[in-house]
Amino acid sequence: MIALERGQPPRERYWLNVGMDSSATSLDLLVAPSPAQAPEGFERVAYTHRWEIPLSRDRVWAWLCDPRTFIEGQIWPYKVEFLANDDGPGDFRTGVYNAHFGPGMCFAGVLGEIRPGEYRDLQYSYGSFAVSHRLFRPTRLQFWAEDGDSGTLLRVQVDADVRTGWSKVWNRMMRLFWPRFGKWATAQA
Repeated sequence: MIALERGQPPRERYWLNVGMDSSATSLDLLVAPSPAQAPEGFERVAYTHRWEIPLSRDRVWAWLCDPRTFIEGQIWPYKVEFLANDDGPGDFRTGVYNAHFGPGMCFAGVLGEIRPGEYRDLQYSYGSFAVSHRLFRPTRLQFWAEDGDSGTLLRVQVDADVRTGWSKVWNRMMRLFWPRFGKWATAQA
């Protein structure tokens, strides 16, 4: 089971309880889902995108935190999973495991801090990748929501360790994918 240590920022401290076998006690390790610094030969890159969605924040937030939003409509062989932990079902709650995978990608992590109606954090585990682990390693996906003039202001930030010299390619890939997300939210929320 992965659980946040109370009072600590979600990215900085995790307790990982690993059961050995029925006769052994659990092993407590202090571990983050991915390294705090980009590895040698990589740089930390943060991509952000904003939308104004002409719907109420409650409606957008409910859509954004519904696992069906990401599970349904996936084109085979791609898939999204939310897996239960010891605390209960696999929905949008701190500590729930998430994986989005298919050819050329594996984004696997755990849901971190969630402030209903305003912020959610998905921290990707070391080993997550896009295209190749040698090129693009996502480390975190964050969403913020707030009331706007004519709906909801929604912002995303994707943090990744990107092979030095490849950040323009990563940002281009992000600019191709993320603008569609706002249209998707408007049509489905």
